[in-house]
Amino acid sequence: MNDAAAQTIRENFGKVWPAHVSSLIEFLIKARSAFGGDLDLFLVLAVIGDRTFAAGRVSPSMTFDDFMSEERANTEPFSVNAYSISQFSRIPRETVRRKVQELVNIGWVQRNGDGSLQATRKAAVDLLPLTEASVTYLARMSSLFRDAADT
Repeated sequence: MNDAAAQTIRENFGKVWPAHVSSLIEFLIKARSAFGGDLDLFLVLAVIGDRTFAAGRVSPSMTFDDFMSEERANTEPFSVNAYSISQFSRIPRETVRRKVQELVNIGWVQRNGDGSLQATRKAAVDLLPLTEASVTYLARMSSLFRDAADT
């Protein structure tokens, strides 16, 4: 972690923390709604999505429009399966297995030939409002951090 950024946050904690918590709650409420009240389902897809579009596997020049484009080049995801999701998230493996099956049934996740899991284009399209909510959250945090650094 960037020590200077952490120090800025610590020095401006009274301004940063409440805004962060408020914005995070707003985002999580939207996530809960998008996933029919099932935050574990959201978390399982988030882990799969993180591995599908992992740093180092996605071009740093990718724009939001590129991400949403039907012509977007597929990236080679890092391998992830129900066991590794369970280990990482601390959600019981049987719960993860059921959530993965639900995501496959919805069409938001696909199983690859090697058994690994990958987020689908359908997930990106269907969850566009949640992705836009995350952009709003990140923009708020960026503005907040910039303001804190300027004080």
